[in-house]
Amino acid sequence: MIRFIHCADLHLGRSFKTALDMNEIFTEEAVESAYTSFKAIVQEAIKRKTDFIIVSGDIYDQKDRAIRAQWFFKKQAELLKDNNIPVFVIHGNHDPVFGNKEMVEMPDNVHIFSTEVSHTVCHTAGGEKAVIYGFSYPQAAYTENPLPYYNKIEDENAYHIGMLHGQEQGQEGHDPYAPFTLKELEEKSFNYWALGHVHKHQILKKDPAVVYPGNIQGAHRKEEGPKGAMYVELSKQKTHLEFIDTAPVRWENIRVPIDGLRNIDHLTEAINNQIDRLPDHKKYVLVLQITGAGDLHDQLSDKKSREELIAFLNEEYSSEKTWVDRVKVDSAPALKKDQWKTQDNLLGDVVRTGDSLRNDGEWTNILSPLTDHRKIRPFIDEITGELEEEIIEKAETLILSALLEEREY
Repeated sequence: MIRFIHCADLHLGRSFKTALDMNEIFTEEAVESAYTSFKAIVQEAIKRKTDFIIVSGDIYDQKDRAIRAQWFFKKQAELLKDNNIPVFVIHGNHDPVFGNKEMVEMPDNVHIFSTEVSHTVCHTAGGEKAVIYGFSYPQAAYTENPLPYYNKIEDENAYHIGMLHGQEQGQEGHDPYAPFTLKELEEKSFNYWALGHVHKHQILKKDPAVVYPGNIQGAHRKEEGPKGAMYVELSKQKTHLEFIDTAPVRWENIRVPIDGLRNIDHLTEAINNQIDRLPDHKKYVLVLQITGAGDLHDQLSDKKSREELIAFLNEEYSSEKTWVDRVKVDSAPALKKDQWKTQDNLLGDVVRTGDSLRNDGEWTNILSPLTDHRKIRPFIDEITGELEEEIIEKAETLILSALLEEREY
């Protein structure tokens, strides 16, 4: 068995993108967060006595690599060398090899793959042999499919690990560099594919394992949730995968329903209850998503009121643990159906139509052209009374909310 840590997309030197200027405590933590996360990964490798570490591209955030970032990576690699842990590195679209002059010399336990696909052999302390394949980007916009150049050597006793920074064609949201398909990876018959480029942690396949560990630190609100690295135990019989959460600052989207909340006191209490549930060992940048329907909707829909709420929350309810970055309003106005039912207007018509669908059999009559059609009927799932009520309720709420937003009634 071999044991290693697979990480990618360190993006050392990357800026932290927030909607508001953070306080001093959070600013300092955010600036250092990617460095802190990689330090934690290195310490995990030492503690677990791994055979090696794999870094699958974008170690640095910019093509012109900051000297501080290079020096930091060198010092971490030296810690690993002191513990007899090799480091295997490929460069990606953010830190391609072309045009870069290394300002810092890495220790000899660091193997950096060249711009052509090649392999190197690692002999572990336990007497195992790992053949590791990879290449570094020659330029930022590398759009060629590199898989034809990955040729497995003949050695059935060894473990074969492919390093690749690129986009599997089922992925979205990233530039389509080094594009490939999952099927192409499987056809190579490697034991593990150590991917990089996509910032979301994903296990595309368990056996053989094809893994995006994600980036090691979220830098904006679209990179929410845990961030870190993958710890891997690989044997000929099975693969054990364990995600290690190392990011010191986590972006979190917190949903706060306003149903039944009468005032801002109730809202802030609900928000604080959500914050109290977050583990204490990290800092959190929060996006509050206001949902549900209620009397607070009108006030929260006003931009100035939202800005005041954020300032208030960061002053009164935040701490060294949390920072509220923005409030997103996805709520609806309070629905006063009983009051509207007797009104001679469009709101009343909608409520009365909903009651008719529920109580007078109109639902069955409306759907009968579909449910009675001999060709369509087999493709329609049975609509139970509970599902029927849910569909009517959602449609009614959508229509009433849209009418109230128009402010015509």
